[in-house]
Amino acid sequence: MVIILKGSRDPEGETIHRDLVITNGFNSINRVISGKYLGFVVESNSESEAIKYVEDLCTRTRIYNPTVHKLLVLGVEGA
Repeated sequence: MVIILKGSRDPEGETIHRDLVITNGFNSINRVISGKYLGFVVESNSESEAIKYVEDLCTRTRIYNPTVHKLLVLGVEGA
């Protein structure tokens, strides 16, 4: 999962918050954080190897921008 780092602007999250959340009366919500979810099916010998492989892929291909995003590998699901 790729999410915006704390302190960075999140125009998509701000729009969702303003135009959908607040407009529909959900006033207890203070902020919406948008992100993107990517799923990868990886062949590997271990969970830690698969996680390192995906982290390397995301870093080397710049799927995310480490200046404003945080990469979070949520877990591995067995086949």
